[in-house]
Amino acid sequence: MAQDAARGERSRVPAFIEPMLASQAREELPDDPRYAYEWKWDGYRAVMRVAADGTTRLTSRNDKDFTGRFPILGEAMGDALEGRQAVLDGEIVALDEHGRPDFGLLQNYATSDDVPVAYFVFDVLLLGGDRLMDEPYERRRAVLEGIEPPDKNLVAITPSYSHADLSASGMSPADLLDVAKDRGLEGLVVKAIQSKYVPGGRSPEWIKHPLIQTIEVVVCGWRSGQGRRDGMIGALLLGALDPGSGDLVYIGDVGTGFNNQALIDAKKKLAPLARKTSPFADEVPRDRAKDAHWVKPDLVGEVVYRQFTPREHRLRHTAWRGWRPDKQPADVQVPE
Repeated sequence: MAQDAARGERSRVPAFIEPMLASQAREELPDDPRYAYEWKWDGYRAVMRVAADGTTRLTSRNDKDFTGRFPILGEAMGDALEGRQAVLDGEIVALDEHGRPDFGLLQNYATSDDVPVAYFVFDVLLLGGDRLMDEPYERRRAVLEGIEPPDKNLVAITPSYSHADLSASGMSPADLLDVAKDRGLEGLVVKAIQSKYVPGGRSPEWIKHPLIQTIEVVVCGWRSGQGRRDGMIGALLLGALDPGSGDLVYIGDVGTGFNNQALIDAKKKLAPLARKTSPFADEVPRDRAKDAHWVKPDLVGEVVYRQFTPREHRLRHTAWRGWRPDKQPADVQVPE
């Protein structure tokens, strides 16, 4: 009985910790020794929780289990932690033939695919008996870099570049952002080296500097297509929560960025969510609401956009990127 209890304890994964979030950049990229610079990955944010015996769970930002969807990553740490429990923060990405993250490949990933997936780790919150969230970023990074994943094609430690590292190489943070662009990456995340890890908090000490503008949206309905899209979805109607009132409000639509299979899949996904009335708290423009098929606002997607008009709360020049199963509608707010 004692042996069974001991085995059970060793296979128990640590409790879920809600990830810390970065704020959107409002100023130019800081060129400051108080910060470190990391690549911004184009994938699903995920927390990896590892038990003492290596049993692993991968969970999304809202604690949705990803382990079954990416079983190869659930076995990737092996005995690298030498019998220590751990909670790691990182991003699940799918890689194209050039080794670059491709969000479209991740959307369509199946366990039988030949598409390579990897877990890029950028923080450690717990290791062994040490809870590290109150330690400064630079201390957590030192601990993280002491971990040696057995297969770096499956689990890789995200590089972190200090201001001194860049200066010694004759580079500035702006130069590093140019490298991200050349490599087809999404941008940079800038992190204060003294920052603590605040679970579930959106901290001004972590700042996203993306090369493209993307936004998460709640899918609230769709309009029928015409011409070649007759009988299919023509556009999705998009919403977000007003940060002041908490109401779900209309912020635009998206009709580009889909291939035929994506349109077929979207219609199947939305069919069980059909409802008779608009889920929006505000009135949708008549030309957009005409003949709309409304759905329960249960699903989150992501779009690229060129402009957001703050007075009207409208997205302009949008293109669909894909569904976000790692996000929930309560997380999606109107941009400030």
